[in-house]
Amino acid sequence: MIGQGSSQNGFSLIEVILVIMIIGILTAISIPKVFGLIESVSEKAVSERLIEDLSYIRNYAISNHDTTWLVVNVSQNQYGLYVGPSSGSRSLIADPQTGESAILDLDDDYGNVSISSANFGGSAEVSFNYWGVPSSAGTIGLNSNRTITLVAETGMVHETP
Repeated sequence: MIGQGSSQNGFSLIEVILVIMIIGILTAISIPKVFGLIESVSEKAVSERLIEDLSYIRNYAISNHDTTWLVVNVSQNQYGLYVGPSSGSRSLIADPQTGESAILDLDDDYGNVSISSANFGGSAEVSFNYWGVPSSAGTIGLNSNRTITLVAETGMVHETP
């Protein structure tokens, strides 16, 4: 007879549980790597932004025949771009992209990236004269993983591993 042997289609409970366990293990392994990748991308974005901002104020000093400043506040995790002949008479430069004041607060814009150090000849600020020459060489550290280096002789900026 045709209908006597019943064949069951589908998965057993044990097979379903095994598949769910395998998916859980793969997820547990991949999530930390994804978060590490996101942090690395954010660090790279901040690094590139710092390099662009330092190059911008150097070029601004040359083209406007003025003194420009990068002032880093490590404790507040921010930095600002200024123009003026001295630290007592400087004013904020408007951000060329947004037109707003050029203070970048990393806590607001890049929550998982922090400025770990800033040292320009013992100070957390550096100025560029109208020739584009910085007041001193220096470095800015990000999350203790990335270092932005300013070369005194040329005013050029790069990331060092």
